[in-house]
Amino acid sequence: MPNVATMDTSQVDKDKPPFILVDGSYYLFRTFHALPEMTTTQGQHTNAIRGTLNALLKLMRRYHPTHMAVTFDTKSPTFRHQLSTDYKAARPPMDIELVQQIPFIHRLVTALGIPLLRIEGAEADDIIGTLAHRAVFEGHHVVISTGDKDMMQLVNDAVILEDSFTGKITDTQGVIDKLGIEPKQMIDYLTLMGDSSDGIKGVPGIGKKTAKDLLNEYGDIDNMLKNIGYIKGRGAKGLIEHADEIPLNAQLATIVTDLDIGQDWEDLRINTDPSAHIDELRALYTELEFKNELASLDHPNHPANNGAGSVANSQASTESQAQIAKAMQSTKIENIKSSKSQDKAWHTVLDMPAFDSLVAQLAAATHFVIDTETTSIYWRQAEIVGLSFALQAHEAYYIPLTHSLEGDELIAKQLDRDTVLARLKPILENADIGKIGQHLKYDAHILSHYDIDLIGSIHSNAEHSKNNWAMDTMLASYVINAAITRHGMDDLARHYLQTQTISYEDVAGKGAKQVTFDQVAIDIASDYACEDADITYQLFDVFNEKLIDDANNIKLLHELEIPVAQILCQMEAHGILIKRPFLNELSKRFDEEIIALEAQAYEVAGEEFNLGSPKQLGEMLFDKLGVPGGKKTKSGQYSTGEAVLSKVDHPLVDIVLEYRSLSKLKSTYTDALDAVADSETDRVHTSYHQALTSTGRLSSTDPNLQNIPIRTATGRLIRQAFIAPEGRVLLAADYSQIELRLMAHFSGDANLTRAFNEGLDIHSATAAEVLGKAVTEVSATERRNAKAINFGLLYGMSAFGLAKQLQMSRGEAQDYIDMYFERYPSVKQYMIDTRASAHERGYIETILGRKLYTPDITHSNQMVRRGAERAAINAPLQGSAADLIKLAMVAVDKVLPKEQAKMLLQVHDELVFEVDSDKVAEISQLIKDAMQNVLSETAKDMGWEVDFVVPLLVETDSGANWDEAH
Repeated sequence: MPNVATMDTSQVDKDKPPFILVDGSYYLFRTFHALPEMTTTQGQHTNAIRGTLNALLKLMRRYHPTHMAVTFDTKSPTFRHQLSTDYKAARPPMDIELVQQIPFIHRLVTALGIPLLRIEGAEADDIIGTLAHRAVFEGHHVVISTGDKDMMQLVNDAVILEDSFTGKITDTQGVIDKLGIEPKQMIDYLTLMGDSSDGIKGVPGIGKKTAKDLLNEYGDIDNMLKNIGYIKGRGAKGLIEHADEIPLNAQLATIVTDLDIGQDWEDLRINTDPSAHIDELRALYTELEFKNELASLDHPNHPANNGAGSVANSQASTESQAQIAKAMQSTKIENIKSSKSQDKAWHTVLDMPAFDSLVAQLAAATHFVIDTETTSIYWRQAEIVGLSFALQAHEAYYIPLTHSLEGDELIAKQLDRDTVLARLKPILENADIGKIGQHLKYDAHILSHYDIDLIGSIHSNAEHSKNNWAMDTMLASYVINAAITRHGMDDLARHYLQTQTISYEDVAGKGAKQVTFDQVAIDIASDYACEDADITYQLFDVFNEKLIDDANNIKLLHELEIPVAQILCQMEAHGILIKRPFLNELSKRFDEEIIALEAQAYEVAGEEFNLGSPKQLGEMLFDKLGVPGGKKTKSGQYSTGEAVLSKVDHPLVDIVLEYRSLSKLKSTYTDALDAVADSETDRVHTSYHQALTSTGRLSSTDPNLQNIPIRTATGRLIRQAFIAPEGRVLLAADYSQIELRLMAHFSGDANLTRAFNEGLDIHSATAAEVLGKAVTEVSATERRNAKAINFGLLYGMSAFGLAKQLQMSRGEAQDYIDMYFERYPSVKQYMIDTRASAHERGYIETILGRKLYTPDITHSNQMVRRGAERAAINAPLQGSAADLIKLAMVAVDKVLPKEQAKMLLQVHDELVFEVDSDKVAEISQLIKDAMQNVLSETAKDMGWEVDFVVPLLVETDSGANWDEAH
């Protein structure tokens, strides 16, 4: 879609009332900080509530809109947080006095009849950008009420900004007058300057004036980079050195204009029916002690009585509204409903006749939803509190078991936990009755504590066995479209069912006052638990409908993702042994080395300072010691990140970098691993996540065992702490250069394929091809350079990036890339074809046909679009590598003798096992054969026909600890 700032606006009818979009988050902060403290007699702060209310009423009186929306941010992280850990990281927490007012403001907006939009995972700016874009496209002019300068990128002939608190209006000329640039240049302006409050770094050496001057001369960043030789001063240096960072910064700065927020145009109409909301307004004004506002409700001209938009309503064109409604059907705008408002039958099971009836229904069912309620989100610590079930949509049952809230009269009526679980065990373990759940792996862990095996036989094609899981709705959503939303139940309910669920905070409280679920009253807990089961069943119906004609996604879900989830459950439960005394010794050693480094730093600096403080370090290096190369951020503080320090030549820098490395190893690993290990078994139990990454890769937390360093000697010490018990060894099996082999397969390049098929060292073979010499003549440096380009091109590395990594000129790096593509022409063609296919279809496919969607591939901002194109080139490789390691887990699990070996970890392209010492050679061969034949055997058995053009190679090793096995 074209950007709002550059789209054709000739169709806009400015005689109609404007569409009003309100930046609610701006209103909150503006009024809270601008108005003096106001409280009710009960101590409720009201300054932000009163200020926002007055500003909204003033805005409605001024424009008499018929359609309007007030947008707010949510607490949920957005795609920008996933792109950058720095995004808004420096912002202080919201004042508690403001936090307390937000629910009242939301209620007030709704009570005024104004549509309120809050979307988890989306910022208010993006909602506004999308709605403004659509409104202009359909012939409406737009007023955005905000004071946020970032919104200037949306301004055009039909979109203006209005700050309701200052009365200032900003149109196209207003942007030019204020900043000296056109609205269409605003994204590049923000990209160049950066924004410290948002954590957007910008280009060092470029401030407001330089950004304006460069844009006026060259138009946009692309043209600047093309003419970099003509640009003088620090700006040129910054552009050259930070060119690789520009696409990310541009993506962070760009307001999304094509968000999928699901809404009809009529959902944005202001509700002018006084009977719909005057009672709520009266209740709110009474509670907030707004006496004048309360009295005004009886005035005939109050918006609640005759509608702020009533005058304009008669002017609205019925024909135009019909066109808008038709055009916007494909992108419904969110009209979220509460599940409690729906027709439903939710039951609390508190006596044996009711339980007997439920058991009979479950035993006769072909499938049902199961959900556990527990005392903790951490499965190893959690105890069961109750169970909920659903056998059809809109009906659910909750069996409370161990609630203990003092004074709750229903506690005495709870059924005996052991009796209930004993009756349910044969049904829950019966694979002829399919179990449905949201994140079933967690429920399987919980039930295993009570000797109930929810997994049973993993392999659906094993003889005389079925998979006990009919569907995991989290995994079904992930398979259907990994990028469309997050995959928690609340997110899925909003996205697919347009339903706002009861939050855990609603029933258990927030913050320090939050209680565990056993302390929630049974009647309140029952609604929450029944809703979980009911929503899960509704999602089951939705996903079944989506999957019914998609054989490939059905295979991915049932033959791959669900079996992998069950294998992960077993891996997590078993855990991996650590050597606690060794970790403790490492911690002590790191402490001593850290203290010694601090002493060295003080000696070099001539005084003591806090090495862990970026502010103090920057001042010491660049002010007191006068070291050249200091760069201040927008906040006036020196940047002391590794990218900056790596270019600074001073002995203090080497000390600081070593200090940081050791401090991180100590806090992240040696101290943390000891803290999370089981106190009785000394085993660490990580949690794997299947539905987080966009490519299908697994991730791990609590602790994260996938990022343990391996390239440094100090980092490898950490792996030595992971050990095998007596009589066993650790065995690691690792796919060799899997992404390069996948590149050979996808591209079909003759030279690359030949090198793998002949068993050549691929990096030496690449150097030999590019440099035109024999493999035996390739030097270590030449091989290193070839390795950099082999892996760099997989991730879209530019000549800038390669030059920086190999410490050569950009011209030399570009020559190397050109020679590479000359020798591997099909690799270049693969990149061209993949980019084109992503543009055409909006997704790419992995080796198993998994669709990885590329929503930014047609983005109006060129920098964002190019970033998406690079990601699209790499995604089939990463996604296929993820498919292969999951296939490998399933293949190995089928042949692994469980009494002699256990699968413990999955780390990138590696699997780690615990194996009987006298069975290493035999089991190693079993594992290697299974992993190397996953495409020709396992995938083929599942229905995928893949003629892989090069051999899959698996390397295995074993030892007493993980370092020795790698």
